[in-house]
Amino acid sequence: MNDETRATPGFYERYWASQKDGKPSDFAHKWPVVRRLIPREPGLIILDYGCGNGEILRELRAINSGARYIGVDVSETALATARSTFPEATFHQVSDGQRVPVAAASVDFIFCSEVIEHVYDTEVVFTEFARLLRQGGHVLITTPYHGLIKNLLIVSLAFDRHFNPKGPHVRFFSKKSLFGCLTAVGLEPQTHGYYGRFYPISMGICVLARKL
Repeated sequence: MNDETRATPGFYERYWASQKDGKPSDFAHKWPVVRRLIPREPGLIILDYGCGNGEILRELRAINSGARYIGVDVSETALATARSTFPEATFHQVSDGQRVPVAAASVDFIFCSEVIEHVYDTEVVFTEFARLLRQGGHVLITTPYHGLIKNLLIVSLAFDRHFNPKGPHVRFFSKKSLFGCLTAVGLEPQTHGYYGRFYPISMGICVLARKL
């Protein structure tokens, strides 16, 4: 484990210790787009990768109360809140680049929202999604969108703010790079969409992919 990986948990313990309870700031933009992609079938195993304080797990349960839920996060501070918020779920703390202590091919649906842009070892994360999912299972990912036109505007008008070296984002995805990470591990993108502002300067992109 390298120094960057060891430093990550400390950063997010401080981050979550400073956060007020409540939903993410982008919830109002994102949720109307992604909620229709959440499966409704009872009995499914749904894993929230990067569950934070458990607020989104509660929203998932409101859509599918008959599923079994698993939450995964790097921060024990966030998980402590999540456990008190949603005691029926199972929670695991994992570091960047660490495997999730859940059996292979045992999860029906993975929800990963605004997480992969914070991860150093994205190769492990996408490989884990493929390992955890049953054949035919799905992963739904949301992340900030970086397309050509938006990138040109960022570079011209807001480079220092957007790429703040003290900020939490370490990865930046375009549609092409996100799809490439998925297909490389046998996850086939099925549908995608954008949220916040308007395309091509959307705030974020979401993609639903299926394990082949």
